[in-house]
Amino acid sequence: MIDEDAFVKLQNYLDNFKATIAHPKDAEEIMEEIEFRVAEILQERLCNEMQSVNGAMVNIVIAQLGEPEGAREYEQTQYTPRRSRKRLYRDPDNRTIGGVCSGVAAFFDLDTTLVRIIFLVLLIFGGIGFWLYIILWIAVPAARTVAEKLEMRGEPATAENIKNAR
Repeated sequence: MIDEDAFVKLQNYLDNFKATIAHPKDAEEIMEEIEFRVAEILQERLCNEMQSVNGAMVNIVIAQLGEPEGAREYEQTQYTPRRSRKRLYRDPDNRTIGGVCSGVAAFFDLDTTLVRIIFLVLLIFGGIGFWLYIILWIAVPAARTVAEKLEMRGEPATAENIKNAR
């Protein structure tokens, strides 16, 4: 449930953000990712099923996602975006087999080719590279959403970053 004032504020924010997207063909996909991120943030804030979303929660969402360029009509909160904590994910966009090497490379800020060579050397000299790769392939989740892909690189999942990730 969402309060009417909070709904109007959130809808205005989303409309203003949609207006800043340069390519209309990308707007639907970008807005879908932004709305998904809004839902994640609100879900984290809701204590129980009976609690409704209010204006303060919408202000927190806006502060975390950031305001669209040129729109400064929202209340400022104490939240300041910070560099997000990195998480290890498999990178399905830059994969050769399972995305393990590209995910490890993104996590440690290394060149993907270097990580692939290290795994190949471990495979040739001792065979541990094969088992390590299989274990990581099973244990490490793939980065499917834009927010997860940003988190994999240690970037905050703000609206601008989501828009620019496309």
